Amino acid sequence: MAVTINGTTRLMGVIGDPIAQARTPGAINPIFAAKGADIACVPLHVPSAELATVWAGLRAMPNLVGFGITLPHKQQALDLCDSLDPVAARVGAVNLVRREADGSLRGYQFDGAGFVRGLLTAGIAIEGRSCLIVGAGGAAVAIAFALAEAGASEIVVANRTRDKAEALVAKVNADLGREVARAGDPLPQAGQLVVNATSLGLKDSDPLPLDPALLHPGMTMAEVIAQPEVTALLRAAEARGVQVHSGLRMIEGQVGAIADHICELWG
Repeated sequence: MAVTINGTTRLMGVIGDPIAQARTPGAINPIFAAKGADIACVPLHVPSAELATVWAGLRAMPNLVGFGITLPHKQQALDLCDSLDPVAARVGAVNLVRREADGSLRGYQFDGAGFVRGLLTAGIAIEGRSCLIVGAGGAAVAIAFALAEAGASEIVVANRTRDKAEALVAKVNADLGREVARAGDPLPQAGQLVVNATSLGLKDSDPLPLDPALLHPGMTMAEVIAQPEVTALLRAAEARGVQVHSGLRMIEGQVGAIADHICELWG
């Protein structure tokens, strides 16, 4: 269904820096239209240094029902929200802000749930499987929690800054009350689900987050990057006979839940 814009249309933004890679607007606008919701989602390029200034402007727009948040704002946004959903508070990162009925801005987190939903929709096993996550930022934290709750047997976190990986591991183990995560190196093991949760891959000139020569059939190489849909790392993995999973599947896993959440108040 086509999206019709008029003077009564409510807006949803998606903020990030850069923002050209954002796939949420193209995925969620048809869902809004199918639901009969007079809402349109648009990308907003917000440099990190301007986040607080832009946030104040977004707050002042009564017809803005919320905004998605992508890199690098997911953690900085925590302090700008009026309140946090328990999942966002536990993960320590926000990827959706919704204007509540009282006008306040509340932070939510759908990264992990969307990632897991995308894997399961594609028929990729999680339960009982060892997982390697490369990166320790907001997306990595959300994905680690979600994979653990989906039944992963082990989660290894590898990050350039080891202390950050150790902090993520401690948080996951403490919050879940069991030792499921540990810090390690970006060295995939047989049969693992390997996740690139870094921003490396947005540009073809980026260095690879791990050595693709270490990837072998029986593993799954999954991305959080949705644009390009097939990153250099996924191309290298596929050339080695490894099952690949685009970050676009994570976006698809999120958008239905996010659209429902926005329309619950504003549809």
